[in-house]
Amino acid sequence: MDRKIDKKLRARLRKNADMLHAKDMAYKKASDRDFALWLVLVLIAAFAVRLFLFEPVRVSGDSMYDTLVHNERMFVEKVSYWFTRPQRGEIVICYYPNHTTTCVKRVIGVPGDRIAIAGGAVYLNGEKLDESAYWDGFIWGDMAETVVPEDCIFVIGDNRNDSSDSRNPLVGPIPYSRVVGRVRSVIWPISQARTF
Repeated sequence: MDRKIDKKLRARLRKNADMLHAKDMAYKKASDRDFALWLVLVLIAAFAVRLFLFEPVRVSGDSMYDTLVHNERMFVEKVSYWFTRPQRGEIVICYYPNHTTTCVKRVIGVPGDRIAIAGGAVYLNGEKLDESAYWDGFIWGDMAETVVPEDCIFVIGDNRNDSSDSRNPLVGPIPYSRVVGRVRSVIWPISQARTF
């Protein structure tokens, strides 16, 4: 019985407190300010996660076909390159010099590597590169041997004959500072989801 009275008393007191708070403009302003601050902090956290940790990125174009298809969504992870450097064979998101949009390409060469294209194939340090996992065609156009500079990578699109990449003198090797992250998986469409 006492418990029932206690519950009723508590409910009445809570209702009275709510009515007082509704009339109290200072309380209402403080409550609104707290909510706005919470909302700002959530937005900052979401922005920081996207900027520094990972983000979804849409494939635009056919330069990585058929590894990546136009309009697929990729999951790009950014943390691993804080501790390691991009390695040959990895698919990266990077900015080309004087570009404001990102590009997705495969790392072919790392600092000190010699890259050349002759007779329809890529040569890495004087040996024909085995690209059977992602390319099985003939590459049009030769490229004289070039050495990848320190703190840079040499990138090429998997669709070798339809890609603007490090072979182009206006692009060239990509500095580490312009590498955004590593493509870990395709997340959309779900029927095509896969990891790399």
